[in-house]
Amino acid sequence: MKIMATTPGLEVGIHVFFGLLALLSTTALISIIQIGSTNKRLIKILAIATSLFVWFAWLTVIPVYTIAYAADKAVIVAYPQTAPAHEFGMETKEHIFYTGLFLAMLLPILAYTVDIEKSWNRKLILWSAIIILIGGIIMEILGGWISVAAKQAWSFKAGG
Repeated sequence: MKIMATTPGLEVGIHVFFGLLALLSTTALISIIQIGSTNKRLIKILAIATSLFVWFAWLTVIPVYTIAYAADKAVIVAYPQTAPAHEFGMETKEHIFYTGLFLAMLLPILAYTVDIEKSWNRKLILWSAIIILIGGIIMEILGGWISVAAKQAWSFKAGG
């Protein structure tokens, strides 16, 4: 059974795509909460969308990290110029991702259970979304660093 996409790199692109959709839906949720909207239906939809997009990003990257990343990791850590991308970047990214995953699961629970007309409840949803957004931006930066480091490491290995 072939798990990987037939186009090399496509599975990483899908992962990043869902990550960006999660950032967009989180940004929309933050905006809606910040302007004082009490549209419960919209807040619930955006909370669910954020949670689903984060989960889709996680599920679509499983084949990359379990099958494809091992070769890149071996080459990245072999060179002192690129090793920090894995040693710091990937390790940090993993911890941020799991925190974001739990917060993203919490968003729909909050959207369905708290009274958004109360200031404290709005702040709870708002700050959960802000933490997801900041974590997502940091993960995008770290992912770019790891990607560039992999290209550099393969170039070094090829004699470049």
